[in-house]
Amino acid sequence: MGQQQSKDELLHQYVTCANVEGIKALHREGAGLEWIDKEMNTPLITACISFELYNVAMTLIELGANVNAYRPGRHAGTPLHHAAKQGLEQTVKLLVNHGANALLMNDDFQTPVDVARTNGNNNVVRAIENHICLFSGWLREEVSSPEFHQVFAPRLPSRRVWVVVVPIGSRNLANTSKLELAIYSSVLDANPRTLIALWKSNVEEPYFNQPDPTVTISNISNSNPIPVLLCV
Repeated sequence: MGQQQSKDELLHQYVTCANVEGIKALHREGAGLEWIDKEMNTPLITACISFELYNVAMTLIELGANVNAYRPGRHAGTPLHHAAKQGLEQTVKLLVNHGANALLMNDDFQTPVDVARTNGNNNVVRAIENHICLFSGWLREEVSSPEFHQVFAPRLPSRRVWVVVVPIGSRNLANTSKLELAIYSSVLDANPRTLIALWKSNVEEPYFNQPDPTVTISNISNSNPIPVLLCV
């Protein structure tokens, strides 16, 4: 058992020095891929903290490392949480393309996209949203009062906003059916200007026979409703 543990630990050390061939050789000899160091990091989590370790992360995934391995504690989470925090766009894409769950919350109740937003990593926000969104695109906004504004189909005169509809994260991955509307002032922004819980909203049927088809979205959950939105 002690010898097996030393192989696992050595593999983890090879991760930090980007020794891909050493990792492969130790794995062939039976070294595990989920050994946890004193920081509670698996080899893959360690590889997802540094841009220089992208090839190591790819190797570990190809060898069968758990892309959803969880590190507990504050500011922790899965390999995807760590890559999102560091702004590692290519590592993020590698993880989600190999089954990393982008809706899993960490101990701070943040999904990877929440972590990317908090750290201002707009490239990672876009990468994750593109992977999980039901809709994204430019719409046109026109504000008529503090309580009412409209978002129309793209046309020249009005202010444009970037809109994304995504499922929200959950600690219970059997329940991820709730949707959220995120409105950004620009596609370059990491943080949305407005977040609307669609499961708490009333969504009216759009009229597609109109020149500018719209759908009205209004909050039905409290006495201070959010602004009414008219979207394509």
